[in-house]
Formats: sequence, structure tokens, C-alpha cells
Amino acid sequence: MSAHVFSPLAKEPAYRQIAKRVEADIVSGRIKPGEALPTEEALSKMFGLSRNTVREGLRVLELSGLVERGAAKRLVVRAPDAINLARNATRALLHSGVSFAQVFEALAVIEPEAAKIAATKASPQMIGRLMDVTEALVAAHEDDHAAIVRAAEQFFEALGEAMDNPVLAVVELSITGLIGASLERVIFATPQARERIVQAQREITEAIAAGDGDRAHQWMARHIEDLKRGYEVAGVDMGSRVG
Repeated sequence: MSAHVFSPLAKEPAYRQIAKRVEADIVSGRIKPGEALPTEEALSKMFGLSRNTVREGLRVLELSGLVERGAAKRLVVRAPDAINLARNATRALLHSGVSFAQVFEALAVIEPEAAKIAATKASPQMIGRLMDVTEALVAAHEDDHAAIVRAAEQFFEALGEAMDNPVLAVVELSITGLIGASLERVIFATPQARERIVQAQREITEAIAAGDGDRAHQWMARHIEDLKRGYEVAGVDMGSRVG
């Protein structure tokens, strides 16, 4: 007879059950983007729970980006977009304990292909945005590391949109989102970091504008490898956990 003893099953808080129930109806399409959720009072009666519990469940949904405040402060279902979906995926990856080495391994596979795809699909508007983001990086004061990091992040965001494929965009943005928090440290510690990022972004953008997928692929591969070297120069332990 086995002597193993199992611990009791944890009871999930009621507010989380509410969040999951509403989320299921949103994901299934039973509640459409732009449609208002029932009021807290109505939900309280539906679920047979207090308004405080309902409010906490709705707060979870709001933080996840599934709903947002609309007219009269009513919560409405938010139309999904790649950036918000990617942020959720990034948070999940951070919690899973991925390392910098794993992140850059993924970047080396995904980003060059993303640039190549963008060269075949990017609209003139998106090419213009890539150019504008790079010029914002050039205009940022050399001591304003936060502005430099934001401009570098926006380039990857624009590239994700330029692929015109929400599935690929979510994958690309969720991975690049992992390096944003530590990129400021790298830019501060690495000589001429901004200049090298600017050159790479310009070359990639020019290749995309010319429809040259192979060149865009090559420059993005060089860019990711250069970013990785920057992390190593800055003394980041590539085996350490991101976050």
C-alpha cells in the first residue's frame, strides 16, 4: 500500500473564477469587441457574489488588456492587437525564467526572417514609420538612455506590424520585449552603441523599402549578433535569468 500523501486541492479564489468565465466568453466570440460588459451590479446578481468580488475579477481582465474603460466608465471588450497580446506572452516568458542566451537564440532565428518577410509586405506607411523611429533614435540626447531604448523598441514594434501577419507579430514582439528592460544598461556600457543601432536600423529599413529580403535578413542577423555582443561587453551573464 502506497504511503504517499497528496496535498488538498487548492480552491481558486472566486474573483479569478469570474475573470476566467468572462474571458472564456470573450475568447469564444460570444462577447464581441466594443461590446460593453454587464454592470458590476448585474454581474453580482448573475454570479451570486459580492460586488467587491466581481470588481476584483474585472480588474484582472482589465490588467490583461481584454477589456478597457469606455463611455460612462463601463468596461468594454477590447479589440485584440499584436502589441498587447505580445506583452502578455512576454510576462509569461519572464515568469518561466528564460535566460538571456535563450532569448538571443530565439532572436537570431526570428528577427532576420521577420525583416525578410517585411521586405515583401511592408506598406509605404510602415516603411515611413520605420524611418521615423530611426530618426527619433538619432534625435535622442546621448544621455537620455530611456529615450534611446524606447526608440529601439519601437523599431521592433514597427517591424512586427510591417509583416502584416498578427501571428508572426505576436511571436516577434513577445521575444523582443524581453530585452527592453535591460537594454538601457547595455547602451550605457557599450561604446558607440547608439551609432551601431542607428546604422543597422537604417540599413534594414532601406533593404525593406527596396524589397530586398535577403539584404534585410543579413543586416538583421548582424544587428542581433551586435546586440548580443553588447550584452556581453556590458557584463551581462548570458546564462542568467531575464528580468
